[in-house]
Amino acid sequence: MLFRNRSQLLSAVPEGPARERRVLALSLLEEAVESVDPARCARRGLEHFASKNLGAARPLYLVALGKASYAMAREALSLVKVEGGIVHCFESGQLGPLRLECCGHPLPVAEAAAQGERMLDFAGSLGAGDDVLVLLSGGASAMLEAPVAGLQLDDLRQTTEALLACGANIREVNTVRRCLSRTKGGGLLEALHPARVFNIIISDVPGQPPSVVSSGPTLPPARGRAEDVVDRYALGTKLPGAVLAVIRTDSAGSWEGPEGLQVHTFVAADNDSAVEAIVAAGVRMGVDLKRAPGSIVGEAREVVLNFYREAVSAGGDGYVGGGECTVTVRGEGRGGRAQEFVLSSAIAFGGGLVAALGTDGVDGMSEAAGALFDQQALAVCRSDFTPQAYLDHNDSDGFFSRVGTQLITGRTGTNVSDIYLFLR
Repeated sequence: MLFRNRSQLLSAVPEGPARERRVLALSLLEEAVESVDPARCARRGLEHFASKNLGAARPLYLVALGKASYAMAREALSLVKVEGGIVHCFESGQLGPLRLECCGHPLPVAEAAAQGERMLDFAGSLGAGDDVLVLLSGGASAMLEAPVAGLQLDDLRQTTEALLACGANIREVNTVRRCLSRTKGGGLLEALHPARVFNIIISDVPGQPPSVVSSGPTLPPARGRAEDVVDRYALGTKLPGAVLAVIRTDSAGSWEGPEGLQVHTFVAADNDSAVEAIVAAGVRMGVDLKRAPGSIVGEAREVVLNFYREAVSAGGDGYVGGGECTVTVRGEGRGGRAQEFVLSSAIAFGGGLVAALGTDGVDGMSEAAGALFDQQALAVCRSDFTPQAYLDHNDSDGFFSRVGTQLITGRTGTNVSDIYLFLR
């Protein structure tokens, strides 16, 4: 069962259409997360690479990075023989021949720089006769750090905090991160050369190329100028001086990589996969769900108004979309982009049910993965408080914990960004 508070969410609503709507919403969101299960993704990727003779006649090593790294690595070990490797995850110890490094997210842990050095040392130990299976998922930008010369880990932390607070999207955040690190933007790929590299990716960046996922450590980098991002969000006075000095000398698009790179990449799941799974589940259940066009991006409190209008006018039984909104932090509350999306819909609420879920199980600085809002939730807050005051303080977590409609899953072990749902 995905939702730890499922019984509380359902027992708060009397028998009837309102409860049935909540049951349907929870079932559909569960389908989305299950469809991008990391073990399933690892299997899919290995099946794809079977024709490449991955590890068939050469030693095979494994590197796993990101929120889905542990589950992907565990599944890979059950399918192929691995000589050794490193997994950056939320645990420490050993997993068979693999070293587990306990990392942090959304900010790196104090040991991150040392962990990054060990990863680079391991990569440098491999040679032309080796294969490397890289299992990459969202979250690895914070979980794999190796600052460039002149920068300290605190510089990277402060930079990440400023980027997350200013409303920059994930591609912009990673454009800046890339030039501050020796592992990002193809840095780890260079260190692994001349070994053959096989990337299996779970993408958390809707509508973006695989090189954007987790700042693309093992792919040729996407183009983008860190300086443009700094100027766009007026971050010149908010970043450490040493970081600004590096950014001002960054040359976008100059990466060429060593000659003879051998890199193969397969995207095993992404945000579209999760949205398609919901639509397919709706068909099986006899529910007509319309799909939002493209990815849902932009400031959460603004994007939701358009989403809600489109959902109401789309017809059918409901409306589903995926993407990754941003939140410009103005207050001192807690929460994240999924809960702020739903909180903003509460202000213009006109019926039905609105839900948003972070597929990784963590919504910003909150214990919840997201939230839902319906007529029952409206009745609760009308009797005592209003959504606007909480929105003004970016305190979506406080609002929904009080209303009792947070979606609590714990870490799901996967990550394909966010799902947005409306049921009539």
